[in-house]
Amino acid sequence: MTRKTAVASFAIIVGAVLFTMVVSAQQITLKPGAIPGREFHRTNARDFAYCEIAPVLGTPPNVMVQFYTSSGPGDHCPLNEMAAIDPKKLAAELGAEFVYMNPTPPARRHWVMDQLWFYNVGETVNFHGVQATWAASMSPELMKGVLEGDFVPGEIHRDCQYLYAKGRRVFLLHSPDGKTWVLLSYSTEVDTDLSLDQLSNLASKLKLPAGFKFEIKPLTRDLRIDARKANGLAHIIRDNLHDIYQGCGFDAACSYIP
Repeated sequence: MTRKTAVASFAIIVGAVLFTMVVSAQQITLKPGAIPGREFHRTNARDFAYCEIAPVLGTPPNVMVQFYTSSGPGDHCPLNEMAAIDPKKLAAELGAEFVYMNPTPPARRHWVMDQLWFYNVGETVNFHGVQATWAASMSPELMKGVLEGDFVPGEIHRDCQYLYAKGRRVFLLHSPDGKTWVLLSYSTEVDTDLSLDQLSNLASKLKLPAGFKFEIKPLTRDLRIDARKANGLAHIIRDNLHDIYQGCGFDAACSYIP
């Protein structure tokens, strides 16, 4: 074999290896967005543990955070599989700028409402053992604001409805501007021992900014929060324990303000 032939053969081998690496590094191809008519309804939402995987996709100026949730009936978020995912490697695999893991393993996130509906959801993806369905999108700027500061209002686009049943207690934040925020989910990301039963003591754990108030209130009638009545726009806020609330009083999303 001549030197020229050997060099050419080596180049072919290197090229084949690089091609194989690129192909193997892109095992998951995402197609975020709603699939018309696809939806799911969870009747046992209260204290249901779930997680979200949210890659930042697109090119400027069309960059969005795409949220995939494991809240669907066929979805699941095994703790070990979630903890085994390397966000940086997953971002490279997906062609994403960044991947946000919610919550950060080994923490868990739990819904607080009694029933939930997600309308106009999209594809269901197996993220290396974590089965999650596309459900929402959010601008990176708004997500950054919510993640970098506690009690910072943000917005997310999603078509969903939550039901808090009559007789249940709701956990409320009241902000200085007169808005009421209803607890959607609690997290063990900061307080690893937080549980549904311990939400009764949540006030003692919160570091409320000036003008904010916390209240626990029993419902005398059903409360529905339906983002579809606000063109799919949901107002959200996070407390210092990384619990998430949705706002009432911004629009027609809430059936009433508790």
